Amino acid sequence: MKYRIKITNLSFDLEFEPMNDSNGQGEKILKQHVTGEEFFLSSSVIENMVKSSDKFITLEDFEYDWEKAIEFTQNSDTSIIRLQNGKKYRIREYKAQKLKKDLFIVSEGQSQLVFGIDNYDQWNSREDKKQDRYVFDLGAWNSRIGIVNVDLKSAVTTSEVQPYYRGIFKNSPSKNQSGSIALVNSDTDMEFGLLYSGSQDDDLLVIQKKVNFKGVIWQELKANHGGGLKLVMEDCDLEQVDPPTYYRKEIVFTQNSAKLLEGSFNQIENMFQGMGNSSNIIYCEGMTFMLPPNTFLQNYHNRYNHDTIGQANQDTSHYIHTIPKKGDRFLMSRSYQTNGEVIPDMLRNVINWEKLGLSPIPNTVRSLQAGDRIKIQGVEYLIKVTDRVNGVMFNSEYRFNNQDSYYSQEFKLDKALPENLPMVLEVEVIASRAEALMDGKPHQGYIIFKYNKNWQTNVDINHGLEYMLQSNPFGVLSYNHKEISIWARNTKHNGFYRQSKSGIGTSKGYTLINCQGFDDQFSPDIAVKSNGQMDERAAEFISFLENL
Repeated sequence: MKYRIKITNLSFDLEFEPMNDSNGQGEKILKQHVTGEEFFLSSSVIENMVKSSDKFITLEDFEYDWEKAIEFTQNSDTSIIRLQNGKKYRIREYKAQKLKKDLFIVSEGQSQLVFGIDNYDQWNSREDKKQDRYVFDLGAWNSRIGIVNVDLKSAVTTSEVQPYYRGIFKNSPSKNQSGSIALVNSDTDMEFGLLYSGSQDDDLLVIQKKVNFKGVIWQELKANHGGGLKLVMEDCDLEQVDPPTYYRKEIVFTQNSAKLLEGSFNQIENMFQGMGNSSNIIYCEGMTFMLPPNTFLQNYHNRYNHDTIGQANQDTSHYIHTIPKKGDRFLMSRSYQTNGEVIPDMLRNVINWEKLGLSPIPNTVRSLQAGDRIKIQGVEYLIKVTDRVNGVMFNSEYRFNNQDSYYSQEFKLDKALPENLPMVLEVEVIASRAEALMDGKPHQGYIIFKYNKNWQTNVDINHGLEYMLQSNPFGVLSYNHKEISIWARNTKHNGFYRQSKSGIGTSKGYTLINCQGFDDQFSPDIAVKSNGQMDERAAEFISFLENL
């Protein structure tokens, strides 16, 4: 068999025709728009493309090149990718594919698509592998996409507070997108998607049927431009799996760093650290050490001390506030209420010079501990309690260039300071518990994502290890705006439902039929119905997909 290839321009079309020598007439099988980058197709790829006809293609047609196959569907009349029954496809590197027209990925039996590189280091800025968070980018798209009888799996992820959870769909937060998105008969550990409504009137239709999910986050559905986002769920079993919030480690301390013998501080890295009321700490031998983020160095330490420290987190080591030694002298601030009233028996280690109306003086923040002894103007004091400044006060004070600079710790003394002492005063260290850690030997401790939990240490009260390890895990099962609408039947929502609002538009209704787990912050403004038919458009789309 011979094929004719027509090249119309530099960015050209390929038109495949079987050539019949007897009558000179060819029946067109396939027409494809091709860019220069796509021209290098092997003869076997062309043969397979022609054999597939214009009804569907397979990944085998493209020698398992995922991106080439998706691009083909978006630049031809073919919209279906058919996977082989029971076959596992591994897509190690990928970029989010931008869709502009219909796409349907189907299998007659349970095929599997596995996305990503095992143990991908999401925090490594030098990483040159193609690993986008989402598989499909729908943009301001108004078409249809359906995935049927295909299990979608993430590659193995590193054990982390914030795992590199991969997602299936995202779209644009801009206006006017609508269309239909469906996942039918699938086991998955990937997030369904981060999706935005395009308006109040034209619905973005989101369908989940016969889906089993176990993972960190399932869906984030937003109504930024009104209530035109309709979620349809049927026969789904969704389960939130919380990642760990702490790790036990062997740690070697120097005066300004903590080094791990095994593992990485990236394991507790997360998008919340150093924001609002969230913190990371080390807990070792009854002592706590804050793990400042880069914003502390940039907006506070380097700024006031004319220093040039670049990164707080160095993977296996991390910057910590200076461990004090006996005889060290440095500055601290008296503590105060939000109204400025001085707290007589408390100090802070991070001085807010602007708040106090004072000219800044170079000064390094210290990691004092409960049980340390200090001297102020000749009088000795015992530090009885260490804690962190209340988050509300922190939010209102410790910011620069609209970024959080980090918490100040507070230290409660065994007696009140004289009233006539200034707001910033010099402290001399008489005894430092943490100084003993700087012996060059490993010490067993914990690196902890504390989020907004407290971590007080107290010479009079042993709060216990369980208290110190407590945190709120990263992740929610659903994080939706209340202005969306939901119709669900026979669905188990086994995880946290977080609800917020856009303040734009209104919901078109909530119906839950024989469902479980829609609790926590789930609180629509309108009554939730317990009966009613599935949206007709959704039912028709499901029927269409199941008959492909």
